Amino acid sequence: MMRGLLLLVAVGSVWSVPLQQSHTRQQTCGYESCHKTQPDMLNVHIVPHTHDDVGWLKTVDQYYYGSRNMIQKAGVQYILDSVVKELWEDPKRRFIYVETAFFWKWWVRQPNLVKEKVHTLVNEGRLQFVGGAWSMNDEAAAHYQSIIDQFTWGLSKLNKTFGSCGRPRVGWQIDPFGHSRELASLLSMMGYDGLFLGRIDYQDKSRRLRDKAMEMVWRGDDDLGKASDIFTGALYNTYSPPPGFCFDVLCADEPIIDDPDSPMYNVVDKIAVFLDTVKNQARYFRTNNVILTMGGDFTYQDASMWYINLDKLIKYTNLKAAKENLNVTLFYSTPDCYLKAVKDANPVLPTKVDDFFPYASDSTAYWTGYFTSRPTTKYFERESNGYLQMVKQLQVLADLEKHNQFVLNELKSAMGVMQHHDAITGTEKQHVTHDYERLLNQAVDDALIIAKQAFNKVTQKDDKKPPIFDFQRCHLNESRCDVSEKSEKFVVTIYNPLGWSVKEPIRVPVGEGSYEVYAPNGQKIKTQMVKLPNRVTDIPTRSSKATQEIVFIIYLKPLSYKSLYIKKTTRTKRNTKNYNFYSHIDDFWKNMKVPEINNLQKDINKDFSLDKVPLAPVFSPEVNFDYNTNLDLLKDGKNDQELAALERFLRESRQKTRKEWDKMKVVYSNLSEEEMRMLSDEPRTVEKFDDDVELQNQYYKLSINTANGAIKQVTFPDHTTLNLSVNMYYYTGACGDNHDTAHRASGAYIFRPTVTTPTKLKVQKSSVITGDIVKEFRVNLFPNGYTNVKLYDELNYIESEWVVGPIPVADEIGKEYVIKYETNILNNGEFYTDSNGRQMLKRKLDFRPQWNVTLAEPVAGNYYPVTNEIYIKNDDLRLTVLTDRSEGGTSLVEGEVELMLHRRLLCDDAFGVGEALNETAMESGLVVRGKHRLFINRDEEIPREVFGLHLGPQVLFSDATNVKYDEWLKMANSHSWLAEELPNGLHLLTLEPWDSKLLIRVENYLEGDHSEVSVNLKEIFKGIEIKSFKETVLSANMWADEFNKWTWKKENEFEEDDAKEKEKDNGFNISLKGKEIRTFIADYDVKDN
Repeated sequence: MMRGLLLLVAVGSVWSVPLQQSHTRQQTCGYESCHKTQPDMLNVHIVPHTHDDVGWLKTVDQYYYGSRNMIQKAGVQYILDSVVKELWEDPKRRFIYVETAFFWKWWVRQPNLVKEKVHTLVNEGRLQFVGGAWSMNDEAAAHYQSIIDQFTWGLSKLNKTFGSCGRPRVGWQIDPFGHSRELASLLSMMGYDGLFLGRIDYQDKSRRLRDKAMEMVWRGDDDLGKASDIFTGALYNTYSPPPGFCFDVLCADEPIIDDPDSPMYNVVDKIAVFLDTVKNQARYFRTNNVILTMGGDFTYQDASMWYINLDKLIKYTNLKAAKENLNVTLFYSTPDCYLKAVKDANPVLPTKVDDFFPYASDSTAYWTGYFTSRPTTKYFERESNGYLQMVKQLQVLADLEKHNQFVLNELKSAMGVMQHHDAITGTEKQHVTHDYERLLNQAVDDALIIAKQAFNKVTQKDDKKPPIFDFQRCHLNESRCDVSEKSEKFVVTIYNPLGWSVKEPIRVPVGEGSYEVYAPNGQKIKTQMVKLPNRVTDIPTRSSKATQEIVFIIYLKPLSYKSLYIKKTTRTKRNTKNYNFYSHIDDFWKNMKVPEINNLQKDINKDFSLDKVPLAPVFSPEVNFDYNTNLDLLKDGKNDQELAALERFLRESRQKTRKEWDKMKVVYSNLSEEEMRMLSDEPRTVEKFDDDVELQNQYYKLSINTANGAIKQVTFPDHTTLNLSVNMYYYTGACGDNHDTAHRASGAYIFRPTVTTPTKLKVQKSSVITGDIVKEFRVNLFPNGYTNVKLYDELNYIESEWVVGPIPVADEIGKEYVIKYETNILNNGEFYTDSNGRQMLKRKLDFRPQWNVTLAEPVAGNYYPVTNEIYIKNDDLRLTVLTDRSEGGTSLVEGEVELMLHRRLLCDDAFGVGEALNETAMESGLVVRGKHRLFINRDEEIPREVFGLHLGPQVLFSDATNVKYDEWLKMANSHSWLAEELPNGLHLLTLEPWDSKLLIRVENYLEGDHSEVSVNLKEIFKGIEIKSFKETVLSANMWADEFNKWTWKKENEFEEDDAKEKEKDNGFNISLKGKEIRTFIADYDVKDN
């Protein structure tokens, strides 16, 4: 449905196109350049193309320059050089190109003469771009925010360079290993007229061929309705030429030899075979058009081979058809022109509302392993997206210089490469993985100069002053940070990129000692010191002196930052005076005289040390006590009246002496009332050793048995309960030579376990950590697993931290580790997973919505991609698990959520990578650390919490050795750039510079009835005045009012929402219905905050 144009124009503002158009020559591109089809003939569309992976067996640069050809003969620069030359020679020829990352790398190196030729080819429709994103993104592990960003980035290059003729009309997802419903929705909102797919499940394809259902109308989102509909075609031959017709240096097919004097003359035979091929293909489609994909991986390095033979193929087939009245015509074409021909034929098409996951290429080849493959790379990509969103926002909000655009673009490019279907998927060679991570790491480091400039400018209130802080990122996933470990005074700056307030636990790795944390207003923040577990400190790649973490909860306003001052404190030297010791606190009170109390109060007026209270150190025999360790006041916590009296006495003394003792935290152990472990003045946690323990916050009470390392039950504030256990298992991966389906190996792509029931890891040791801010249940597992279930004060989720690795393979058996959250929720074999982190799709065991599936692999065939979220539910409760990276997930057993965490395999699955997925580090298997967040509620949606884990606060560290606390206190250590929190349902998806304007995307994440939300764009920002804006399609390469959505005849009409029409926009007030994303380019001014 075309939306009406929203346009607010200030005096002097001129709106032409979303991006600059570089030329104004006559244009016959797009559908106007298409060959005229014949209504009474079979129209054979010959589509020359190349599929150029942005990294796979070779790195991006190796592919572009054509180096390391002993791995794969591939050089993209030669493809584009050769194709342009051949297109220029004959105006009838056509070619399509997809990957803007490669095209742009080639384009900027061309002389003006070549660029002029390319402009002509594009303007005449002879060279067309399809897809047009920076890379051909994966559809399982990629998040919708990153997909939108990389499409926007690639399409902006094409639009700036070629104008409307450079705008792709169709999506071209020919190689991803399964296809998501959300991508269909996104492409529809970007203004694409159609989408072509290469890989669909072999059973689904067989059924579609039989039913002539290879082309369909795909509804991308129920809430968006027909606005998300898009024509979708599954290509007949994936993306390869018909057998025998690959005319490339990489192929061995015979060329067309048309010299009748040659003994190798083969025109008659070649044309006969070709006609049989196209007629057979035509039987499975509903119009008189067929598309032949003439190309493949890195083909056309010598384009003349193709075009010489394709010219002959077209010539001699048309001659034969005309002579024999065969009603067949061949011509050069493109996917755009094929789509236009199908549209003109006006067929009645089947419909689809689900997705194309999981994808299987045969009965034992389920491509569900890559949902998890290379989990550290998947995490790094997710983390880097957070940095990208932060620096895009700060470049605008802090009004920084435009020369920063270079480093911002570098990060956009690196993130665009990471979305490629052999990058974020983990399906590349190991050396390519290293190169992806090198590119991304360098880009993040370079782009953080924007954050450094922004925070120094704002905190110092003067951009002319030299920067004080360096704002470094740290490897907090490894509890490692050079700044916090080496500096006794440092500043932690935390940025919230979301449009609403957040409350987030922060963990700062430090060495031994005591620390104080100060808020921007100088108040001391409540903290807890937590010792790092051995399973973290023993990670082989971890180079760190940190042994503990400072844990605190931070509250952040929307689109804001806070800087905290942290300093290491000097402990009061212990008093060495001899005392009479008492084994019980009551004995101390009995012998206490009034003068001694007065003396004690005088001591409190000084730096009072509780060590001066003379108590005999009587300890429980199972507790190992270090006299040099400084701990809090410890007690049992159950009806300890004596200690309560002591606390009351100290509290009264505080009031009299006006000391800030209320900031001192008191934590108690499980010692008996007759025993005390120590009295001290440092906030710490204590480890419990009872068999049965309860951990509790305001939302959950966990009943735990430490003897068997198990959570037994969750109790809620209304006293209802849920059985819950957290366990780790592993599947053994199949290993074979892949010569047939029975010998298929589990590999980078394929998940193929040898058993349907995984092996449970054994509990080695468990312990409980308690404190005022976080309570933890730590379990060491054999072999090489670890879980840590955490409850944070006032936070409404259970955090499940996990560590896996090195996965042992000394037995020469690959293993695939999973975690299971096991409950007594009866979910009837149904569960829900997200689609690219956005809409949720219902899954059912052993079921496909559109065909009767046969599963030879009952485990792998029930795995689905989990980008952000998976949940199970019944009528009473819902268990939602949020992930910190993309993973594979399922619910194979009633009440269970299963997520795959890590894979280490010893055999290749024979789908091209040519090496086993065996990640190592420091001569050992790779160790992976991550976390999940569990929400248990009454079937309530938790969209804001989902955003909170995917795009949580960004934490930067600065040494403050030369910055005194009083100087820091005078700085602007907190600031919010939003006037107020966005209305419930709204998410600021994009805020970034767009030449001299702003690119703004606002998303309504609500769904269902009554989900419409309105906002005034002029009033939401502080420091930025929106003067005018105009709406574009989602990808910002076309004005919204210029997009005319195609409609199609359908076999079955979709269920339409009968809700009332959306409220119309009014000036700066815009409305968004459920799941809608709206994109604007805005004129703005910067004003004083």
